[in-house]
Amino acid sequence: MSPPGQGALGRALGALGVSIESVFEQLQASVTVLDATGKIRWQNAVSIARVGERRGRSFLELMAPEHRMVANAEFRRLLFNPGTSSTREVVVLAPDGKRRRTLAFSAAVTSAESVAGVVAVGVPLNWDDGRAPPPQLSPRLLETLELLTAGRSTKEIARELGVTVETARNHIRRLLHALDVHSRVEAVARARQLRIVTRVPSGSSGEHGDPTTVNSMEGETS
Repeated sequence: MSPPGQGALGRALGALGVSIESVFEQLQASVTVLDATGKIRWQNAVSIARVGERRGRSFLELMAPEHRMVANAEFRRLLFNPGTSSTREVVVLAPDGKRRRTLAFSAAVTSAESVAGVVAVGVPLNWDDGRAPPPQLSPRLLETLELLTAGRSTKEIARELGVTVETARNHIRRLLHALDVHSRVEAVARARQLRIVTRVPSGSSGEHGDPTTVNSMEGETS
């Protein structure tokens, strides 16, 4: 492996008299480098302007509470599947608590055949989201919501969560109450409106966003 910065990109930029760091600093996007434990090792100026100086802190501290569980799962997925990448709309928190929406692109980086960390590039979508925070859902209810969005039936949700069908029904009832809706279709629509769910899990019957997969099982909520 070539020394850092001495690959084709490093040589090309060197020929132009610039460094990779200077390129990252000039981007109108946030760039954050994480190590394999999730600690922030480097931020460019845009990242610092949006979330403050956070080097040495966990990247999860930057995330709005409702995004932390999914963000952590995505981070772990990248570490264990370094050939993959992640694209997700998230909300980060400014030092003063303001919510700022970002379209984040992340990928693992490797060194000497092992995963060294993750690089995340965030395209700012706004500087003050201004929306009321969504209801706080427990990890179990978030899992239930993801499965509903994927078009799973109550029996399928029970099987994937490892619970009884009646317990799955209770999870769905609690979810509808938390979202202040009356049906599975409304729950999925509300979750997407609040950006609690920003993508449908791959390989699901509803991965193309067809609401009929949810509508056909709407009667199973009670």
